[in-house]
Amino acid sequence: MKLFLIASLAILVLASPSHQSEDTYKACHNNFEIRPNICEKFNFISSEEAVQKGCVTPTNGTTFYDVSDLPQVNIEPNTATIASLITNVFEDGDVHFAYASCNNIQDMRGFTSGYAGFTTGTGDSESLIDSFTTTSPNNKLASFLSNIHEISQLPHCDRRSRGDTSKLEGYCEAWKQEACDENSGFAQLQKDWVFKNYMIPSARYAAQSGIYSPLGQAIFYDVIIQHGYQYVEPDINIVRLLTLTGPRSSEETEQSFLKRFLTTRRELQCCYPDNVWPASATRSEDLLSLVENFEYNKNLDVPIKLNNFGRTVTGHEDFNKDIKRCV
Repeated sequence: MKLFLIASLAILVLASPSHQSEDTYKACHNNFEIRPNICEKFNFISSEEAVQKGCVTPTNGTTFYDVSDLPQVNIEPNTATIASLITNVFEDGDVHFAYASCNNIQDMRGFTSGYAGFTTGTGDSESLIDSFTTTSPNNKLASFLSNIHEISQLPHCDRRSRGDTSKLEGYCEAWKQEACDENSGFAQLQKDWVFKNYMIPSARYAAQSGIYSPLGQAIFYDVIIQHGYQYVEPDINIVRLLTLTGPRSSEETEQSFLKRFLTTRRELQCCYPDNVWPASATRSEDLLSLVENFEYNKNLDVPIKLNNFGRTVTGHEDFNKDIKRCV
């Protein structure tokens, strides 16, 4: 779910649209076409270079930024639901929550699973399964914890090693079984964990920039789900995006700031030299289209059309079960 972004402009040239499929760069056109003047500011380095340079070491008992000084917030139930559905469409291509999903999408994060894309390479799968095992010690995922703990001890910038799934054979099958078991409580735990650890912090970062609209909160939630807020991953996290965007001025509208914020994000997605991040720029393109019609979409009380994904979010979807996988 989170990424220590690593590349170099030399690699960037090799990853340009002329060398990759058109679909990968679907949202990287016109002002977002890959070129040095928009990509140099990200200063990407390779995984190997990052390891040689020295990884950021956790210092406060967690890998997450301290958000205690950020504004307190309230999130309306409808905002939480619609924001979660929008991100679920971006992550899974569907309007039904992907509690039972599990795949290695080759982004060097290991297995990406569940409601918000918990990953074995970044620590949130570990934390979730630890919590699950506390209340359900005989669950089918508990046997993987020792190997996941080993992964978590690796240097944070050594993404290739942290993304290795060779010792996690059977993990996806176990995840699906627990998520589809209506008596296990695993699906509900995923929702509760994400609300506490991602949705609330994302809304507090939004409030720091004076963003309180439901649409603005949904945008910040999607950013924190994809980019994270771990200080050990400084090249792509939400703090880096906010720094590159610059603060919101006293006279700037919420719409204007969100457009600048999403523009920076889309540039970063397009500039990253692999086949995963540039393809994900379609989510920023869709969010920008919602911001363009800000007055209509800002309260998330109308059908939310996500054009690149061919889906419309209404809030009337089935929230309690992964009906695509649990049959």
